[in-house]
Amino acid sequence: MSYQALARKYRPQRFSDIIGQETTVRTLQNAIESGRIHHAYLFSGVRGVGKTTAARILAKALNCLKGPATEPCNECVVCREITEGIDLDVREIDAATYTGVDNVRELRDVTQYEPARDRYRIFIIDEAHMLSMASWNALLKLIEEPPPHVIFMFATTELNKVPQTILSRVQKQQLLKITLDDLIERLAQIAKAESIEIDGKALDIIARRGEGSVRDSLSLLDQVIAFSGRDVTAADVATVLGLSDTTFFARVVTLIAEGDHAGILEALQEAADGGRDFKMIYRDLLNFIRNLLLVAGGANEAMLSATPEDLATIRDVAQRFSYSELLRIANLLIRDDDTINKAEHQRLAVEITLLKAATFPRLRTVEEALASGGGQAPPPVRARAEKRTGEAPILHGNLDALVDRIKAKKPLIATYLENAKSSNKTGNRVTWTFADPAYVDYVNDARATIEQIASEVFGEPTTIEAITEAPQTGLRAEDKPQQSALRDDPVMRAFQKHLGAEPVESRRSK
Repeated sequence: MSYQALARKYRPQRFSDIIGQETTVRTLQNAIESGRIHHAYLFSGVRGVGKTTAARILAKALNCLKGPATEPCNECVVCREITEGIDLDVREIDAATYTGVDNVRELRDVTQYEPARDRYRIFIIDEAHMLSMASWNALLKLIEEPPPHVIFMFATTELNKVPQTILSRVQKQQLLKITLDDLIERLAQIAKAESIEIDGKALDIIARRGEGSVRDSLSLLDQVIAFSGRDVTAADVATVLGLSDTTFFARVVTLIAEGDHAGILEALQEAADGGRDFKMIYRDLLNFIRNLLLVAGGANEAMLSATPEDLATIRDVAQRFSYSELLRIANLLIRDDDTINKAEHQRLAVEITLLKAATFPRLRTVEEALASGGGQAPPPVRARAEKRTGEAPILHGNLDALVDRIKAKKPLIATYLENAKSSNKTGNRVTWTFADPAYVDYVNDARATIEQIASEVFGEPTTIEAITEAPQTGLRAEDKPQQSALRDDPVMRAFQKHLGAEPVESRRSK
């Protein structure tokens, strides 16, 4: 007997076999039990979460000779033929090759006939978003008022491409990504059934790379077993899947922040020498950036998609940046994600994207040039050094200790304060002055938190205040053209368009 892939061999055949979709399963079973069967269903969600599987099981439950039942028996001739895909009354259609209006008209003609044997004539249309608008229009009336013996079931990964006129006529079932714990548990069950010895870390890596898709995870497990045999280790998984470790990504992010183009190219060359897949490298890099944002934002570490061993490295890298800097880097990288996924020369696409992101340190120079009216700005290296040592040039005296404490406890609030133009402490009152009124609102929203931390730092009840800078008067006329000229400069506009740069006011104290 020929080998059957794990994803096919262990495809759910009953509602109780479906994992992570309790809401959808309960809805469908309740509908069957109460006799409230809708004439058209639309299953949506990412790949490999069970859309077409749920449609098949629903078709079996409705047509089962012992039904309609909340679970198909999988023993009668109807259930077996639907499982094998040979039931004449349950027709599966691939919308990618069934887009013509003539095809839909043929389908419409078929619906007029009673089922040959089953209780319902069911049409399962996979990848429904691939249907043309003309095809949807041809189906519209049929979907709205089908014959009582006809049920349509659509499955799609791109719900946004389905016309609203269709969405209003179907019962929508949104299938979720499978949680990491559920994926690991399912993989462990299948490995045990296949007599495969696999350690917990290996299962964790495969489940994380599966990204919420059972089918993808099982395909990866199949691939690893083909390499390792019946004894699978985390090292085997790393070898087969071409994983890059956390230290590598920490190095790449640091090189981006330092604007080290040569270092970035060297790191990518090392990855190429190791046979790494550049599309997967970029995907893992984005995941690493997300972890940095979660740590810098003070999120619960349970939300991180990282092993405990990697947390120390992530924390170390995260503390080198402010929250706003990480957001800027993430924004630069995420913009090219789709380009890299579709690129024919993925290595070149990744190199260009990272080199473009490595102009990040220059944004600080542009900002200071704007603030000084086009004058010479400090080099970006010094700006990075100030950030790494934790200095806050806009604050003075014992206010440094306050900002450091806030940065440690509430990094996001600290980023608001770093946008202040000036600050001072008089008695038990601390005042920050901002050019942008929006930051005044942000600080006022966090007033209670800041005052509590300030009271701890200064050892007495402290009141904080955020105000907007008073409009300047008497600005020299010769200064205005300089500001405008710099803001309209083609290079500055390029920064805005391609790198997400935004003109801001000076952060320096007056």
